[in-house]
Amino acid sequence: MSKNDVIDNVKYLLSHWCKWNKKSFLYVAIRIPALIVVPILIAYVPKLILECIDQKVAIGQFIIYLGCLSILIVLGSWIAPYMQQKLDGVGQIFRMRYAVKLFNKTMSLDYVDIESMHGREKLERSKVFTDAFYSGAQSFCDILCQFGQSIVGVISSMLLLYKLPFLMIINIIVACLTEFLLYRIDYKSDIKTRDGMSSMDLKFNYFDRMSHDFKSGKDIRLYSAGEWLLHVLAGLLKKYTKIINEYLKVSFSVNSGRAFVIAIRDMISYAFLIYSVLQDTISISDFIFYFAIIAGFSGYVSLLNEQYNQLLRCSLECSKYREYIDIPEKGTEGVLCPINERYKIQFKQVSFRYEDAEKDTLQNINFTIDPGENIAIVGENGAGKSTVIKLLCGLYQVTGGQILLNGENIQQYTLDSYHSCFSVAFQDYYFLPVSIAQNIALCPSEDEIDKNRLYQALEFAGIRELIEALPNKEQTKMNKTLFKDAVDFSGGELQKLLLARALYKNAPILILDEPTAALDPIAENELYLKYNSFSKDKTTVFISHRLSSTRFCDRIFFMSDGCIIEMGTHEELMQKKENIIKCTKCKVIIIKRIIYEDFKLLLSGI
Repeated sequence: MSKNDVIDNVKYLLSHWCKWNKKSFLYVAIRIPALIVVPILIAYVPKLILECIDQKVAIGQFIIYLGCLSILIVLGSWIAPYMQQKLDGVGQIFRMRYAVKLFNKTMSLDYVDIESMHGREKLERSKVFTDAFYSGAQSFCDILCQFGQSIVGVISSMLLLYKLPFLMIINIIVACLTEFLLYRIDYKSDIKTRDGMSSMDLKFNYFDRMSHDFKSGKDIRLYSAGEWLLHVLAGLLKKYTKIINEYLKVSFSVNSGRAFVIAIRDMISYAFLIYSVLQDTISISDFIFYFAIIAGFSGYVSLLNEQYNQLLRCSLECSKYREYIDIPEKGTEGVLCPINERYKIQFKQVSFRYEDAEKDTLQNINFTIDPGENIAIVGENGAGKSTVIKLLCGLYQVTGGQILLNGENIQQYTLDSYHSCFSVAFQDYYFLPVSIAQNIALCPSEDEIDKNRLYQALEFAGIRELIEALPNKEQTKMNKTLFKDAVDFSGGELQKLLLARALYKNAPILILDEPTAALDPIAENELYLKYNSFSKDKTTVFISHRLSSTRFCDRIFFMSDGCIIEMGTHEELMQKKENIIKCTKCKVIIIKRIIYEDFKLLLSGI
């Protein structure tokens, strides 16, 4: 990292410091003099005592001198830590502000930017700046304060050592420069270590979380995967240990060199002071005073080197943070998507390729969905169904072609306004550690929830009766890890709650991604019976891997290998099933599934 980068990052951090808490600069202005003056006064006390004895100063006058010095020492010793506590509080608030800024950035980025491995690594590196208690965001105030303290301390010490010969000053400066170079070696080694550990941290933390997660815990035990996980963790730990040991070797050499340089510097300095006393060049009181000042100077130099490297580390963390914060945002500019109850959706030659993928996941997708039409997208796993939905919802950006909403390219709209057009229930879902009502309405306050709409959504989703039977009803918490009175729901019940969330939003376009995957046949049948009721006046997209489960839809798009190979009504596709089978890899499985599922569906009377 260049000097200009460090200066630029310091300016960046100082600009936020001025913006968020300009008053805290006063704490620094008070703390630095207190930290500098106190050791100087402590060093001066023996000199004062000896000079008062030599000059036979009156007891009363001596007590006044000593009392004044003692008051100043006590005052400085109280002020400095108090100002430090104030700065620690400011630093903690700054860290939280930067964390909020990072959160907002993550929420504004394209979903694909944070879904990719590259994106997650960038996010993890940027979080180093805000996550740890002594992270760069937290410690910058303290680093800058101590850096300023060490500079002022070095200058003050040099001014107090003006009586020393020039060669003596040169000795001290050479030692300081040598110590600085050794610190730089340690810093470069530290950066190399951090870079080597960053990617392993992501993997290690992932596997470590798996071992603690109750969802993966049952599979790990039943399939005896614990030994394999331990093997993976041991391999990562071995690499981790190797990197750490290499750094420790460099650090040991650097610290040994620093200790040797400091020892030589101090030995020469103290030998010269003793010689000066013997030659009557300086007095005993001056010897004691200079002895303490040189010791303090040595400490200030070490602190200066240490804080300079801390500043470099903070700057590096800040650079990674800013690199993530400065990722161009798509969808923040544009026009508002018009509020309309009826939307016509068009895919024109749409293609999409994931980052670092060798080929397109979707290839030249073309279709039109008329306002109020019920559409199903069917295909085997990996056919591209979910990718189509994520493109339609604006979570991904097309790499070829365009998506039109009422004839207008969706890329011209702001993402927030465009997202308001969709109610979506994905397969991979997440519920917050709040009440059932808040999870469905996604409102920060219970008072903002429309109870009538909530109960209606629960009714359509087929779970209202279960919720009302609970002691706390819709106020029941949903995370048993955090709340003792929380309730754990089954996979099918969670899927119903997810459907209720989509219905509560009541957007004009409803998308359900495999909504019956975890439901029993009875619950699945009930959903099909209610589908036309809750999808009335909406444009709906129903995702499924079963052709038989989509006969209630107006049209069906059959996908395979990133392409739509057939489209039509259920009856039309049943007539074309031989063609469909030829275009799929699992021919026998597909035909058996179609025949069996349709036969089962006919028997159920749907």
